[in-house]
Amino acid sequence: MRIFLLILITLVLGACTKPVETNYYKKEDLTRFTTKPFKTEKKNKEIELVAEKECPGKVICANEEIKLSVIHAGRFSFLKGKNLDLETGQGQINLNERDYSSSYDNRAKAKDGTSGVLTEQFLIWVPEQDFIKAAHAEKATMYIGDYAFELTSEGRIPWQILMDKGRLLKIMDEEQQREYGQYQHETKGKKDLDLRKKRMVSEAEESTWKMVQDSNNPEDFLFFLEQFPDSPYSIPAKLKLKQLERDNQYTVHISCFDQSGKNLSLSSGVGIIHCSRLPNHL
Repeated sequence: MRIFLLILITLVLGACTKPVETNYYKKEDLTRFTTKPFKTEKKNKEIELVAEKECPGKVICANEEIKLSVIHAGRFSFLKGKNLDLETGQGQINLNERDYSSSYDNRAKAKDGTSGVLTEQFLIWVPEQDFIKAAHAEKATMYIGDYAFELTSEGRIPWQILMDKGRLLKIMDEEQQREYGQYQHETKGKKDLDLRKKRMVSEAEESTWKMVQDSNNPEDFLFFLEQFPDSPYSIPAKLKLKQLERDNQYTVHISCFDQSGKNLSLSSGVGIIHCSRLPNHL
């Protein structure tokens, strides 16, 4: 009975494992999308492949390089010093721009039962278009030195999901679907930058309005409306502009000169008039 329960739990846990895990890291304000590891073997040499994409904030980003980890664990070194290439039906992808690291655990057991396991890792940054090509290729083979490891279509399904926003959203839980689908969060840095810009615009808007609000020059209000069309002061600015236009339309200064050259002025609603003779009643 216990054995049956253990098998059942193992099957349930395996079924619950998502092809791509989504984890948000609040301190760094970024999300890591990590594919389920898959293993492939050749000539008693086994490697494990994990792909990961980092996005700022809580968004499913595009045009980002993919971090591909190639891992080998055994008694002796296998990866170190070997060329690394990925062959697809659409051409070869060079993976030799990589970082190598290793660690040794003398308490771990190797497959043959002996103590001591050396874990090696290649860390490769793959351009997005190359990774998409590898994910969707009909056939893909990874060459590590003289070893050719077949990357099965089934094993590469998580890679395809990683690069497809729609499929990625479908495997998320309900809350993640809301966060990464309907209500994506911008990065904190971008929010802070946008806030600073808004504050600067607001301060400039306030200062400009204080300078023009008592002006009788329509051009001042036209300038303000041009610079700050969405300002809360745009309504009084438009009203003031209409008042000034109305005043200029109906109140016109008339300049007249008498025979001695003395300037006599009056207001009318017809336009600027220069006259050489005024009626006696003026």
